[in-house]
Amino acid sequence: MAGCCQMPAFAADLPAREGAAGEAGITAAAAAAATADDDQREDEILVTGKAVRSSPLAASVAEYGNAVQIVDSDAIEASGATNFAEAIQFLVKGANIGYSPDEGEYTIRLDGGGDRDTLVVLDGVPLYDRGPALEEIWGATTIDPHMIDRIEVFRGGNSLFFGSNGGIGVVSVVTKKPDGGKRFEFGANVGSFGTRDIWGNASFPLDADGRHSIMIYGTAQHTDNPRIFNPADFVDNVAAGGGVQEFPTDRDNVGLKYLWKPDDRTEIRVNGQFTQIQFHDPFPDTNTFSPNKVEYPIVDASFVRTWSERLMTEVSAYWSNPQLSNTETFPEVCMIRTGCVSPATGQAIAWGKYTGRNIAFPNQGFGPDSKKSGFRELGGNARATFTLPNVLEVVGGVQIVSYKDDSDPVFPVGDATTTITGLYADFRPVLPFSPSTRLSLAIRTDFADSFGSKTIWKFGLRQPIGDFYLRANGGTSYSTPKNNELYAQSATTIGNPDLKTEETETYNVGVGYGAGFGDVRVNAEIGGFHTDITNRIQTTSGLTPNTYFNNDRITQIRGLTAELDIAIGSQFAANISYTKQQARLDGTKLQINETPEYIVQGNVAWHSPDRHFHVNFMPRYQGPEYSTGGVGGVLRTNFGNYFVANASIAYWAGAERQHRFQLRIANLFDADYAERWAYGNRRFSEAFVTGQIKLNGPDYFYGYPFEGKPRSYYFSYTTQF
Repeated sequence: MAGCCQMPAFAADLPAREGAAGEAGITAAAAAAATADDDQREDEILVTGKAVRSSPLAASVAEYGNAVQIVDSDAIEASGATNFAEAIQFLVKGANIGYSPDEGEYTIRLDGGGDRDTLVVLDGVPLYDRGPALEEIWGATTIDPHMIDRIEVFRGGNSLFFGSNGGIGVVSVVTKKPDGGKRFEFGANVGSFGTRDIWGNASFPLDADGRHSIMIYGTAQHTDNPRIFNPADFVDNVAAGGGVQEFPTDRDNVGLKYLWKPDDRTEIRVNGQFTQIQFHDPFPDTNTFSPNKVEYPIVDASFVRTWSERLMTEVSAYWSNPQLSNTETFPEVCMIRTGCVSPATGQAIAWGKYTGRNIAFPNQGFGPDSKKSGFRELGGNARATFTLPNVLEVVGGVQIVSYKDDSDPVFPVGDATTTITGLYADFRPVLPFSPSTRLSLAIRTDFADSFGSKTIWKFGLRQPIGDFYLRANGGTSYSTPKNNELYAQSATTIGNPDLKTEETETYNVGVGYGAGFGDVRVNAEIGGFHTDITNRIQTTSGLTPNTYFNNDRITQIRGLTAELDIAIGSQFAANISYTKQQARLDGTKLQINETPEYIVQGNVAWHSPDRHFHVNFMPRYQGPEYSTGGVGGVLRTNFGNYFVANASIAYWAGAERQHRFQLRIANLFDADYAERWAYGNRRFSEAFVTGQIKLNGPDYFYGYPFEGKPRSYYFSYTTQF
């Protein structure tokens, strides 16, 4: 059990604690210094005194100054989350969800970042949207929370190993995998809004020695979802055309994983999965009917070989080909002053009124008139870690990513392939005058036809001082324009082929403390982050059509963080975190859109002495958060300042506590809040058509909330053996 992350004396005999989620690597560096003469790395890092599994990458970057949070499967199970966004929202510190978790479309954002500088990866496969012609494909929605083994959250710039778009942070999801043994897991969930969910996975060896093994897994979920938009917010003719409706979501996933271990030093894995999501999202100002279907196949493989105590290699590759098709209709409105005749009934229709017929947008009709939009991506990464004990560790590699638009030819988006080849190296010297110091200096150069070359850098530093530590890391990153941002052509949006790459520079620091006092264990940290984003890619507002542009002002994000984790024995644990974010364009005092000024969240967990009863309380307070719309941004709404809390009560029955019953209550206090605030227009309204409202006039644009989920109840049962 020797390695970089040996537990300190106060934690050495701690039992595993269900529901743990916290800051990783708090005492890892000090422990690593004490065992610097041992080359064997154990892939564990500490979370509030509990050693948790992690990837070698997570263990190493935590050791060298990154803030890394590990959320394990016990914490996700305790949260009772029915989708990935809910798990992130209540378990990951400082995370903010773009759009609404219940809408079927959402993104994950860290530390003031946006959709394109917080990267989500699934078993090493980036779920970044390359911008197909029709509209965004929300990759994070494909993640099944029941299949998550752990979530590794890397704060600060992490594009060195993950590639572009990780400029502010990376959320890396590691799923359950076959391990050569036999295991079966089954679960079912029912609850409010017609929610019904069933999932399972089975692992078993294919030979007597367990060298070959497979896992079969799948999930089927349906929910009618809560009300997302208030009926009063629908434009009159949109409502008349049937826009006020339910927002059902169906999510189905099936997959197969294979493991081959030729020997104890080698591991080969292959995974193939297919996810299909069907959901409705008719927006109040436009859509009378809007079913969407996303098909997301992924194939990935990896080869890991430990050649000696000094050399380890990792090779991975993936293919993904997400496709989106939808049907979106708008209401036909009588445009004739003297009136119209209903095409369905022959009755007279007044000027400005709904005629009784809905019309599909181009390429978003029914059947063959609904054209698919998507992209194809291939990627590979080869990395080697070479260690000279007590002298130097070097991690070097090459990453290749190739993608192109894969939409129907009817869309005017180019299908040229973009290939980016990145070469990187991370040097980690052992300082002879301070062997407990962990220092990392890294550089990466990417080559692509679209932009020539980009060189980014990263550094990390961690210094233990008794029970305290100092950490710091920083780096640069970039994000290329998406295909639709370059070439889109529609009645409402056109592309801009002259867009430049967006560039990010970020720094993250912290000072922490970790110690034990008998049965009490305490970890705490105070930190901060400093980020500048140049050439930020944004869209215009209030124009017809809108387009994309590089903002020539620097987006300045400044933040403070504070967190405290306390555990008393194996029965009680609590954590609380505070993230303050000031995100502004240089020279202004306005907070940018959809970035909360601060977030306070936590988790309180109690476990009975016999480990059969478990209670979890997960509160979250979101500070001021703004949305801006209208011509020149004249409309501005603060939809933040709300408190929402979830809770769960579980009973684990059976000799091995393998039968688990849970009651989950979402929005325990039934808070009335908005997940997001959007702005629409009244172009389909009677008042606009008849001239009472002028185009781009003061009443033409209006705002509406994406409503948060009201108090709701879910009951689940899981078993494993």
